[in-house]
Amino acid sequence: MRINHLSLYNFKNHPELKIDFKSDITCITGKNGAGKTNVLDAIYLLSTCKSYYNAIDYQLILHGEPLCAINAEFSNGHQYDLQMQIEAGKKKKLKRNDKYYEKLIDHIGLINAVIITPGDIDLVLGHSEDRRRFIDICISQCDRVYLNCLSEYNKVLEQRNKQLKIFAQHRHFDEILLDSFNSKLIPAGQYIFEKRREVLSLINTHFNAYYKIITSGNETVSLKYESDLSDQNFTALLKESTDKDLALERTSKGIHKDDLVFEINGYPLKKFGSEGQSKSFIIALKLAQFKYLSEVLKTPPILLLDDLFEKIDEQRAQQLIDLISGEAFGQIIITDTHEERVRKHFENAVKSINFVGL
Repeated sequence: MRINHLSLYNFKNHPELKIDFKSDITCITGKNGAGKTNVLDAIYLLSTCKSYYNAIDYQLILHGEPLCAINAEFSNGHQYDLQMQIEAGKKKKLKRNDKYYEKLIDHIGLINAVIITPGDIDLVLGHSEDRRRFIDICISQCDRVYLNCLSEYNKVLEQRNKQLKIFAQHRHFDEILLDSFNSKLIPAGQYIFEKRREVLSLINTHFNAYYKIITSGNETVSLKYESDLSDQNFTALLKESTDKDLALERTSKGIHKDDLVFEINGYPLKKFGSEGQSKSFIIALKLAQFKYLSEVLKTPPILLLDDLFEKIDEQRAQQLIDLISGEAFGQIIITDTHEERVRKHFENAVKSINFVGL
């Protein structure tokens, strides 16, 4: 899949912007604040139906305007014209080739993208929710069953938690009613757990290989999947935690508590890794995600690189560029403040590169 054209209207800081992607590699240059990152976010939004940077949709609208729109043309043998409109106080709308989606979830998986940004350091330093989101987005782009199970699990989990609060308020517990929620939560949660375990095992193999290439170092790195379901089946787990759930008024066990543990030389990266090691770790992890999606989808996703040369040293940057310049990587869109710096890093690249100034 590749993007051929992008038009933005009142999207973030762009009243109007049009970009043609003419080459395998497009570099968007401009000063800080010019809106380079916003271009990448628009492409990511058309892939996942969610902004990478803004949790609230109306924050994507240019200040003072009632709505924003993104139009784009993608192709992979077929042409897809996508139009997304976001209006304050309303659900965002998306249509493909002039036909609106009834549910945005039906679009996920058509346009695949992997983004690498300086903010990805939150995968190391942030909460478990950030790491679950990483693996969920990865799997959802290529597994419709997983995406549907995730949607079902989150919906039932919210309903179950509300019911637990009602039990506490009325001081009355209905086991049959709670079991009705469990019967929906268990199959969805079990599938998610098994798929996460399978995919993370594959990603771990690619991740180790990429880390060695990027760092040329001898550190041993790993990512470990931690889940309540690793030691006990979900049915027994929910049964045993009933009293605790009633006391806490929320569901205390399940895949919504899963986490990824990042280690370097057997120690937690968050506590013992240097800044450079953490950055290399994240880049290798995202490239492993790219590799996994490429293998499953039989075609490379669009690779979005945001301002990396500002955040990593020259050697690591060149090793990364040499790596992604190969044939295994498809379309690449990169942002930077200095055109000459990008030209220097890509001077030996086989692929053609096009520069777009903002």
